[in-house]
Amino acid sequence: MVKNQWARQLAGMLCLAFMLCASQVFAGEQAERAIAATNAMIASGEVRRDAVIKVAFKSGNIAALLGPALELQQEWEQRTGVMINARVIPQQPALLNLKANPDIDLTVARTNEFPDLLDQGLVEDLLPMAKQFGFSIDGKPPTGYIRPRLQGYLGERLVAVPADGDVMLLYLRRDLLESPVEKAAFRKAFGRELEVPRTWQEYDRLVGFFHRPQQGLHGVAEQRERTGGWMFWMPRYYSQAEQMPRLFDDKLKAQIDSPAGIAATESYIRVIRHSPADILADGKDYSYTMPLFMQGKAFASIFTVAGAKLLNSANSSVRGKFMAVPIPGTMQGKTLVRRNVPIYGNNLVVSTRGAQRKLAFLFTMWLTDPDISVRTVGVKGGFTDPFRWNHLNDARIRELYTADALAVFAREWEAAVSPGTGLPGDGDYLEVLDQNLWLAAGGRQSAAEAMRRTAQEWDKITQRNGREKLSSWLKIFNDGLTVSEAGSKATR
Repeated sequence: MVKNQWARQLAGMLCLAFMLCASQVFAGEQAERAIAATNAMIASGEVRRDAVIKVAFKSGNIAALLGPALELQQEWEQRTGVMINARVIPQQPALLNLKANPDIDLTVARTNEFPDLLDQGLVEDLLPMAKQFGFSIDGKPPTGYIRPRLQGYLGERLVAVPADGDVMLLYLRRDLLESPVEKAAFRKAFGRELEVPRTWQEYDRLVGFFHRPQQGLHGVAEQRERTGGWMFWMPRYYSQAEQMPRLFDDKLKAQIDSPAGIAATESYIRVIRHSPADILADGKDYSYTMPLFMQGKAFASIFTVAGAKLLNSANSSVRGKFMAVPIPGTMQGKTLVRRNVPIYGNNLVVSTRGAQRKLAFLFTMWLTDPDISVRTVGVKGGFTDPFRWNHLNDARIRELYTADALAVFAREWEAAVSPGTGLPGDGDYLEVLDQNLWLAAGGRQSAAEAMRRTAQEWDKITQRNGREKLSSWLKIFNDGLTVSEAGSKATR
């Protein structure tokens, strides 16, 4: 009996040593703290040993967040005994997914969706749990989250833990831009050098020069379908003045029916002339525009850093022929003003109706640990992009995305400001804007008419939702923009 007891103790010690060794290789302090807290909750009886965390992820997130062969899920389960029950949710707003799945503990949401999720009481403020378990969601190099205030917080509430990085980048054909023949032709046509565009006006001239549909080359493949237009309009709008234009004034009156709004819309419309003929058709989103660029059928495109991973893949026709550069801006006097917004971006939120909210939070902290998250971002077929500073220096990630694209990506966060309207009802506001942008892009109304109609509809939405209620949300959003704007000055 003593011999058997000694053997069991030795086996336990060897198992513990193996786990510690594995943790040193694969996990950092944040992950180990999450594991320890989970096991402590089980040991105390606060959590049952057969507890299950119910997660709901979009199909493009499963491979990254749980591992290509679910190895991350299995590793968590082996370390804690807590099982993961995963389901796939549609590509639709988090608001709809949370309402359709009231029993889930953990899911993903975009930054612009936070006001609706908080207003309707669907997601937890994670700050109390972060304090309880001793976690800090900060942006301190060398391993901190890149922009945690922008991606995770709304005011002083921690709505989400950043788990994806999706600011916009401009992709250009380097081989064409550096061609001596093209340089000479551009100089002859415009009396200036062929170079990376700094302003939206230069961008329009450049893509117009390379628009050669008869040769199978379009000037630009930038999304213009009926939904999502706001993502490509807002950077144009926010760059219209050195003192950043607002969407609403302090009385919640829409401000986009203005010279800034009209100029941004005209810029948004202008590139249609240099785009594929069917660019306005429903469903022509990034799943259409990025393959066009990837196949060498477009000179330019705008997308997230995920584009670099696609364009650098083995089956890309432009591998080694493209470059990622900052998105353009506008000249205000002698100052170049540029602003970016994070689009898409699947950050992790904990449902208020889940049975295992604390476990869901601890799993989130384990998953976004500096070392663990390198493995989520490093998935070749995954849609999780760098979101911590250490990701940018990881050899595998640099090989996937290219060092040049990651360097531009890092700088673009300095120009990033909050996306969306910052108000409950954000989806309604953006749907109206998208529809009017689409109509204007199709020539069915002018840029001025698009902004006038959008402003009128926005004022109706505001009236319906209650100006007094929305005023407090607007202050939080504008305060966040002010903080973001301070960062954007470094890129001018």
